[in-house]
Amino acid sequence: MASEIVVGIDFGTTHSGVSWAVNGGSKNVRLITDWPNPLPNANSEKVPTTISYKDGKPHNWGYNVGLGEDSFKWFKILLDPDHKLRSKAEAVVASSALLRSLNKTAEDVAADYLRIIWEYAKEDISRMKGDNWESMYNLKVVLTVPAIWSPAAKDKTEKVARAAGLPKDISLVSEPEAAALAVMKEKNDEDESLEVGDVFVVCDAGGGTVDLISYKITGLNPLQMEECAKGDGGLCGSVLVDSAFEKYIKTLVGEDDYNSIKQKPKVRMMREFEMGVKRCYTGDNKEFSVDLPGVDDNPKEGIMDDTIRLKPGMLRTVFDFVINQIVNLVDNQIDEVQERGQRVKAILLVGGFGSSKYMYQRLKNAHRGVGIQVLQVNGAWSSICRGATLWGLENATDDNSTGSTKKTVTARIARHSYGICACVPFDATRHLFQDRVRLPDGNWWANNQMQWLLKRGERVEVGKLLTTQISSSVQVGFFDSGIRSFSQQLWFCPENEPPSRKTASVKELCTVQYGIDCTKLWLERSYRDPQTKQKWRDATFDLLVLLDSAKLHFLVAYKDEPVAYTDADYRETAS
Repeated sequence: MASEIVVGIDFGTTHSGVSWAVNGGSKNVRLITDWPNPLPNANSEKVPTTISYKDGKPHNWGYNVGLGEDSFKWFKILLDPDHKLRSKAEAVVASSALLRSLNKTAEDVAADYLRIIWEYAKEDISRMKGDNWESMYNLKVVLTVPAIWSPAAKDKTEKVARAAGLPKDISLVSEPEAAALAVMKEKNDEDESLEVGDVFVVCDAGGGTVDLISYKITGLNPLQMEECAKGDGGLCGSVLVDSAFEKYIKTLVGEDDYNSIKQKPKVRMMREFEMGVKRCYTGDNKEFSVDLPGVDDNPKEGIMDDTIRLKPGMLRTVFDFVINQIVNLVDNQIDEVQERGQRVKAILLVGGFGSSKYMYQRLKNAHRGVGIQVLQVNGAWSSICRGATLWGLENATDDNSTGSTKKTVTARIARHSYGICACVPFDATRHLFQDRVRLPDGNWWANNQMQWLLKRGERVEVGKLLTTQISSSVQVGFFDSGIRSFSQQLWFCPENEPPSRKTASVKELCTVQYGIDCTKLWLERSYRDPQTKQKWRDATFDLLVLLDSAKLHFLVAYKDEPVAYTDADYRETAS
């Protein structure tokens, strides 16, 4: 059996990162930092998630995209059908318009971008392992996704990766779990003050989303931890600060005047804000400015000689619009931990936006009086992609292993309830009359009843299979042959208490397709419908569900034999 290389890819809204490691020996994680860049000696942990086209084909990407080029930015947001920024953020609206003009889909662009950074990652591996490395190693890719994304958006990301030509062995991991894995492992190696029972809230603040996850340390050698509160999150990443800032400038200058300014100066101004002002802002009264060539002078508003003075009060308003949402999310997560009888030791800030000095200051001030530390960790920007590789190493085996590596994360808390909708024997004291139906066996049953495999907030040990039985009435004759197809819908509910029957709060998650040979079904006991006299048989299946970091895996079994390792068909409108 060949050795394995694990590649972690953090496909981000504004920037993306790649790291990799050989699953053997020291398992050192290599982070790619020498992304193509026109600036001399410029290294960066991540590369802009930006791509331009020429004659319908990819032209420039990352740092090489010119200021004046029509290019796709923030297009990852378009993979999530429910993202609130799809029609609000200037960059997303511009990318949508560019899609239409080039007759492309968001999936096409995402696949092209992933294909490019995948080829670059393979070149990096070649430099370290030689040109014939692909014949020596198996490949495993771990792709990160926001924990708060809909199942449909996560599934779409995986399909995009396959369209981009990534290896067949692709796993998804949630961004906050990957970040927590990297940060907590490094903290355990460096920090002797870690103790069993310590609880940390990891705040993963990225470009598009902010995800919260909380872990309790359950072991130190090796490090083991379990999720100890329902994860939370919101669409309040750093791109909202950019959008709020541009909206302010547009209002200050005047919408018509702003729209008349050429695109290149506006792009340069936004880059100046993002790379300079946003990263340095601490919430004090220090004044900043940005340049916008072509803007009319307006001394009253602080606009002179193509320079716009940014008033401290305005900047605070722009930042607080987003930071207030993050502070509330963190407070809610701490409350959730405390309601479960635990005490938070520290808040760890990771992700690109997690390095914000102002966010750090706001959270530090908010928790100073209750003894909760706020820590900004080294390498916060690249923690997600490094954690993805570490996660892949833990969830793989190689020829030198005697089995799976011991997992660092040993249990998770369900963010949603998952279940099936079924018929159960009708009980007038428990069921609504409108749900009553008569089935071919002649008995009255209650339709639309939910059977929950897993409820929101429940603890699930890693690797545990959730099981339930599903039954179908079928008509199969002695001479019938071939495969009889079946389908099973799965449902989820984001409410704290999922209902006992299917209501508006219960959303369709996906449909699982599977099939059984008719010759097997014919062996089931038959019965006749007392009214129609038609002959029926009941087939009972076992549905097994594995809750992974970022997705559900399904298996359908019939009489203890697997009949369908299936790719589920996810609902586009799931949220």
